Amino acid sequence: MDKPTLIEPSFADAIRAIEAATDLPPQKRAQWVSALRQIAKALDKPIETLPGRWTAMQLSLKRLHPAIVGANAKTLANQKSNVKAALRWFSKEYDVSPRGAPLTLAWAALRDGIDEYGRKARLSGFMRYCSGRGIAPEAVNETTLDDYFAYRKQTTSLATNSAARRSVARTWNAGAEYDSNWLRQKLVEPPLQAVEGPAWEDFPEGLRRNMEEYLAGLQKIRKGSNGKRYRPCSPKTIRTRRAELVAFARKAVKVGIPIGKLISLAALVHPLVVEQVIDAYWRENGEEPKIYTIELASKMLALARSTGLDRTFAPLSRNIGEAD
Repeated sequence: MDKPTLIEPSFADAIRAIEAATDLPPQKRAQWVSALRQIAKALDKPIETLPGRWTAMQLSLKRLHPAIVGANAKTLANQKSNVKAALRWFSKEYDVSPRGAPLTLAWAALRDGIDEYGRKARLSGFMRYCSGRGIAPEAVNETTLDDYFAYRKQTTSLATNSAARRSVARTWNAGAEYDSNWLRQKLVEPPLQAVEGPAWEDFPEGLRRNMEEYLAGLQKIRKGSNGKRYRPCSPKTIRTRRAELVAFARKAVKVGIPIGKLISLAALVHPLVVEQVIDAYWRENGEEPKIYTIELASKMLALARSTGLDRTFAPLSRNIGEAD
C-alpha cells in the first residue's frame, strides 16, 4: 500500500527540524532523532506517515509493549520520553496545531454548531481530515468516509473497525436532528455484529457467581499477591474487566471447551483453558500478539495466582514475554 500523504507535519519534518536546530545541544538532537526513528520502527510505520504531534501519538506510544518491541522496559520508557519531548519542542518551535489540520471556515462553522462535547469529539478527526484534503462539507459521501478510515489506519492507532465507522456515521447522520443547518446527505451505518458465543446466562451458575464475587472484590481496598495494597477500581474499570472475562469465557467455548466444565472462575483460568484461549487470540492477531492479548494473559495469570495455579503458567508466561 502506498504511503499516505499527511495533512500535517510528520516525524520526518520533526527530524529535519531537530537536526537543523542550532539552539539544541548535539547530544539532545541525537537522542531525539534516534528515539523518533526507533519508535517509528516499533510502530512499523515510515516516518513520513506518523504525525509530528504529541497529541496524535501519545495513544500509539502508550500501547507499545516491551514484549512486542523487543526492548527492555527502561529503554522503551526512555524512547517514549524523548519522543514526547521532541514533539513538544517541534510543536512549539514550528507552531504545529495541537489538534491536527486546521479547520476551514465551513467546517469550523459546522463544528461550532455542535453543542455536545461527545458528538463534537467523535466527528473532530473526520472534519480535520476533510479540511486538510480540501473536501467541502456538502461533498462528503461514502468514498470520503472510506478514504478517511484508510488514512486513519495508516497514520494512527485509533480503531478502524466497523464499530468505529458506525460511531462516525451515526453521529454525522444525527446532526440533522440537532441542527437545522446540518448537511442532509446520510452515511451508511455498518450493522452491529452479533455477540460471539453463548449468552452469559447460559454459563454455569458457579462461574457467574464467582465472577460477581471477584468483581465486587475489585471495588474494595485489597492486597495483591505481592502484599501491595490496591485502591478500589473505578466503575469503568469494573465494566471493562467484566466484558473481558465474559468475552474470554465465550472464546473458551468457541475453541472447544465444553461450557458445562466452566463451573467456576478457577476452572476458567485453568492453564489448559487459558493456553487454548490465548493461542486463539494470538492466531487472530497474526505473527505478533497484540497488547490486548499480552495484557489479558497477564490478568489471567494474576487470577490464577489467587487460585494457586500460577506455577503451571510458566510456559505460557515465557511465550508472551511475561516473567515466570
